[in-house]
Amino acid sequence: MRFKISFIRDQSSANSIPLHHQKLLTDALVPLMEGISEIRKHYNFSSLKGTSKIQNGLMRFLSSKITLVISGRKKEAAENLVQAIFDKKSLMVGKMKLIPRHKEIIADPDFQTKMRYLCISPLILADPNRDNQKAQDQVDPTSHQFSDLLYNAVLDRMEHSGFTEAQLNEYAEFEVTPDMEYVHKVQESGKKFSRQYKSFSGQPMVGFLLPFTLHAHPDVHKFIWESGLGVLTDEGYGMVDVVK
Repeated sequence: MRFKISFIRDQSSANSIPLHHQKLLTDALVPLMEGISEIRKHYNFSSLKGTSKIQNGLMRFLSSKITLVISGRKKEAAENLVQAIFDKKSLMVGKMKLIPRHKEIIADPDFQTKMRYLCISPLILADPNRDNQKAQDQVDPTSHQFSDLLYNAVLDRMEHSGFTEAQLNEYAEFEVTPDMEYVHKVQESGKKFSRQYKSFSGQPMVGFLLPFTLHAHPDVHKFIWESGLGVLTDEGYGMVDVVK
């Protein structure tokens, strides 16, 4: 289940945060998650969105309205986290104070075998606490390796979430295909597909933001929609939205 929360920024607080601010969001939300008797790994959330301007690595909000998307594998889990945010009256993200004003349920899409997505928070391919991050930086998003790393991450999380071996055997069909128009634009600009981020524990890691098509079992699409794609999804990484 997904919720979209609309906040009003307290005018007496800062109007900017780092462009790569998932760690600050995690710092704010994890205490609320841990205060709820639910499994933290079942949660996922987006980056902050709003009318903004990027300057010197900072996202400066030009409007007081800011939104955040939160999801949970269980309806009650998502509802409890959203309620905890409203009960707290405000959410401090870095030096920015956000006051929750409105919430709305985001309806689930019609899960098909083939679906197009865009990232509303960065995709992380490997856990920085155990995997070679420098190697991940070299992964070509158009390669089979990119798709395989995401597949392994999803299946590992599905297994730990209680899916049976018989169910997992049905989900072998999995292929991520990046939007080639986007890929060509990045290549022509000379930019990289990946950027550096930091985990909740402060470890540096590599993240990707790109539109793509996923060919997979509808159950896998549903799992990704509810709890994210890749690793460290409970830290706000790997949230995707359906391309309309």
